[in-house]
Amino acid sequence: MYRCLFILLFISQNKSIAQYTRAFGGMYFPGFLYAHTADARNLESHVQGFEISYSQLNNYNKSWNKYYKDASVNYNFFYMNLGNPKLTGSIYSLCTNFQFNIKGNSKSHLALRFGTGLGYITQKFDFYKNRKNMAIGSNINGCIQLGLYIQHKLSSKIDMRAGLGVTHFSNGSMRVPNLGVNMPSLFIGLQTRYKYRNTLPDTTSKISKQAKHTVLFNYAFKEKFTAKPRVFNIYNIGYRMTNNISPVRDWYWGGDIVWDATHPYTHDLKNPNPRVAIDNSTEAGILVGHQYNIGQLSFLTDIGIYILNPYQTKYFTYQRLGFRYRFNKKWFANGTLKVHFGTADYFEWGIGYSFDKFKIK
Repeated sequence: MYRCLFILLFISQNKSIAQYTRAFGGMYFPGFLYAHTADARNLESHVQGFEISYSQLNNYNKSWNKYYKDASVNYNFFYMNLGNPKLTGSIYSLCTNFQFNIKGNSKSHLALRFGTGLGYITQKFDFYKNRKNMAIGSNINGCIQLGLYIQHKLSSKIDMRAGLGVTHFSNGSMRVPNLGVNMPSLFIGLQTRYKYRNTLPDTTSKISKQAKHTVLFNYAFKEKFTAKPRVFNIYNIGYRMTNNISPVRDWYWGGDIVWDATHPYTHDLKNPNPRVAIDNSTEAGILVGHQYNIGQLSFLTDIGIYILNPYQTKYFTYQRLGFRYRFNKKWFANGTLKVHFGTADYFEWGIGYSFDKFKIK
């Protein structure tokens, strides 16, 4: 009798929850390749693809789980036929993504998904063999995926998913040309759950608020000029002021000062060696942004406006998508893609430091 009481007491103290913790699924993607610039109009076509995914469900052992409803971490193999075998070919990609419920219940809900990875595009620009493909200058490209879909539980093990999404591939101007390719699409698929077991909620770790002030330094490089490619280095110093709206979400505002020597070259294409100096190569912008915090990893989105744009060689506004990994409360690593209305400018990497108060002596 005492043994039974001890077992019941142990179970009640642990508060374990029996759930499916893994899933395997597949989705079909019908869509189209959207030409966001005139130079890529010849690449427009209907596309179709499929995805095979492995998912980690019901992450009760993670400190962030209670803030994201029905959150899952997913790893997927992605294939897409771009509709023009000779010009654009096909894409083979490995990605990881995060998704969670934003409206609804465990039976049927609206979910948000975002992720990143690497992909291999079979047909790229070649000056002699494939000159009409002005969108992609390398076989290896980075991938960003965003999706909004309805997930409906057909049974205790099987879910149906259907929705809208967009997939972007580019190399961040590390090779030219690099307009990138964007594929808006529908998607529909099934997911089957397995590995039913008890999971213990995380009651030990706590999510700390993000520090109020952040300074960061980013570095990037990109190629210019298709006929005679040339590499340019880019340096960025930034500041962000953060407003915590929940333990896992933050709004922030700030600014960037960037030294980009491509401005005078883009302004005067006929001059192979224009004057390059601080006054004609420095750009500055102000921005607002948002980040989802998933443990030590954060997903960032920025929208900025140039207040200094030499020769007006870039659009008046810019956007960023990317990730941040925090080593501790103060230090982090940064990796983002800067774009102008779907056209990639460059990938940038850097480090940053966060703190709560300015100390002036």
